[in-house]
Amino acid sequence: MRFFIFVRPKATRFLSPASYTADMKTVYVDEMFALNLIINYFIVLATAKLCALPLKRLRFAVSAAVGALYSVLLLLQPFQFLASPVTKLVLGFLMTLIAFGLEIKILKPFFAFLAVSAAFGGAVYAASILAGKSIGDGLYINASMRVLTLSFAACYSVLTCVFKRFGKRYSREFHSVKVTLCGRSAEFRALKDTGNELYDPISGLPVMVADIDEAGKLLPEALKDALKTGVPEFIEALSIEDSLCSKFRLVPYSAVGLKSALLPVFRPDGLLVDGKEDKNTLVGLAPTKLCNDGEFSAVI
Repeated sequence: MRFFIFVRPKATRFLSPASYTADMKTVYVDEMFALNLIINYFIVLATAKLCALPLKRLRFAVSAAVGALYSVLLLLQPFQFLASPVTKLVLGFLMTLIAFGLEIKILKPFFAFLAVSAAFGGAVYAASILAGKSIGDGLYINASMRVLTLSFAACYSVLTCVFKRFGKRYSREFHSVKVTLCGRSAEFRALKDTGNELYDPISGLPVMVADIDEAGKLLPEALKDALKTGVPEFIEALSIEDSLCSKFRLVPYSAVGLKSALLPVFRPDGLLVDGKEDKNTLVGLAPTKLCNDGEFSAVI
């Protein structure tokens, strides 16, 4: 993984207020920060699309700004020790954490981030050689806009091939969901399933189905254990919970290998889907996990 510092040969123009000259080249700090900001943003964005993660663009921008600031710091003599590979890995993990948070398994997007960064780094390196540009001293790559354009084009082609290869898996649409019930809250990822036709027959509202592991955070431990045992046991345990008893109802449903059953469903006190309030969706609690690998915890 590389974080690039782009330089421009000294020209007849005003220098930025903060600039640094080395080996007869003038580094324009403002331009370097802006270029790295843009490039890091698109690397994080490509990572999100590759891993089918929600697009939280403000967080992506903050993550990209951290990477751009790192590139600027490398220009300063007291901070050049930060150019070590270990520091870059730590920075990459920090950027991934800022962009995607702890509500998901972070290792998968982290490794994807490293792969996308490496792909772009290789493209810049190759394009620089083809354009006859010097590679620099390890802290920067002397890249023109032509080199950057070629690099972006190469990366786009590579990522397009990746998306086509794994398109069926990663074309699925995911949403970030936050549910609140009686003072408790749970956050998880939900898969958008166009085949989900589960509705409450009384209100006519659609039902989002969440598995017990994540949505179970909304329940006392005794109710969670009862639901894992079965719906009758859950209803019996629910009868002594005055604050929750009136919130739940049973909705009939069917699934693959299950002809007919009853699903505990409630109207949440608050429901946010990708940060937007949804007042017209109920939440059903499945007694088992919906996805074995933890890629999502609900179907909406």
